[in-house]
Amino acid sequence: MTFHIEVCPFGAGKMVWLKTDCLRVGLANFGATITSVQVFHPKQQKWVEVNCAYPTSAAETEADTDYMGVTVGRCGGRVAHATFKLNGVTYRTDKNMAGSHTCHGGYNAFNKKHWGLTVTETATEIGVTFNYTSAHMENGFPGELVSKVTYSIERAKPNVLKTRYDAYISETSPADACPVNIFNHAYWNLNGVPECNGKHDAVWRQPESVRNHWLRVPASRVAEADRAAIPTGEFLPVEGTGLDFRKGRVIGECIDDVALLDRDPCGYDHPLAIDGWEKGKLMLHAEAKSPITNICMKVYSTFPCMWVYTANNKPLPASGGPGQRYARWTGMGLEPQYFPDAANHYPKYPSCIVRRGKNRFEETIINEFTVGGNSNM
Repeated sequence: MTFHIEVCPFGAGKMVWLKTDCLRVGLANFGATITSVQVFHPKQQKWVEVNCAYPTSAAETEADTDYMGVTVGRCGGRVAHATFKLNGVTYRTDKNMAGSHTCHGGYNAFNKKHWGLTVTETATEIGVTFNYTSAHMENGFPGELVSKVTYSIERAKPNVLKTRYDAYISETSPADACPVNIFNHAYWNLNGVPECNGKHDAVWRQPESVRNHWLRVPASRVAEADRAAIPTGEFLPVEGTGLDFRKGRVIGECIDDVALLDRDPCGYDHPLAIDGWEKGKLMLHAEAKSPITNICMKVYSTFPCMWVYTANNKPLPASGGPGQRYARWTGMGLEPQYFPDAANHYPKYPSCIVRRGKNRFEETIINEFTVGGNSNM
């Protein structure tokens, strides 16, 4: 088994490739973005792209407005009415969602920054660490937050992408606490993204819809929310509904159920509560599989919530040209994170508050790829 790291120019920034004989991962320091994940298919003897993004175009990566593969923060998800109260102070954050709420940290947040980077190659792993320091009151959030995202592949697990998050309030910060919810917003398609999707193609071919994906999520509850995914702080049971993925089901079975899903456009866009969650414990969050490629992805994480999103806001149909590279339902977000608007719903939701000298934001996401159940691929 070979392991290799490449660093290449990517627009004004850099692209770092982590490569093994069975997995290739492209990572841009713009937005600490997952731009490409390629799985080697032993039966077909070729690489299959399973991540929907723009690996050949820095310009489109930077222009993207759908958070494709980026790291969101400092407080990803939602902040309802763009306001929260902490230590007796009311803070007002960017209203970048429907003119009323904060989405994924606000305007020009973590996803629009060029992060610093450090490449590492040790006896146990290859990887890259991206770092960014968010200023006090950036996007309306208090505290100077020092953040790191490390992507790595362990030599003992060449088919596994590991992502580690570490963030803390600096010693010189004017404020000593802040809500933090940093996670990745990759769009997956295990059917495979067409190979012709390169920078020289005027029009891209669409991947097969993820409606055919089988998905399992060990969650018996969903966070109750309105049509804009703004939560109430309560939980609803999923048993007997199309949100019950505990035994596994095909995404397309209920993706058009407007009455159940209550999203416009219709589809999945729901925060599921992982059963038996414990702080700091790495647990299975999801398992997805394509009937076309037989590629399976398992997601493990320490986060309490798994947000399932089926790219409902993409156009249908999509032209395939710039700005419409991907159509509705051609990607699926399986996003471990803290619950949306957690800062306003403690103790009903687990706390996402980081306090200087008391705790850090330390979370992990693992994506394991297999073909036909063969972990050695």
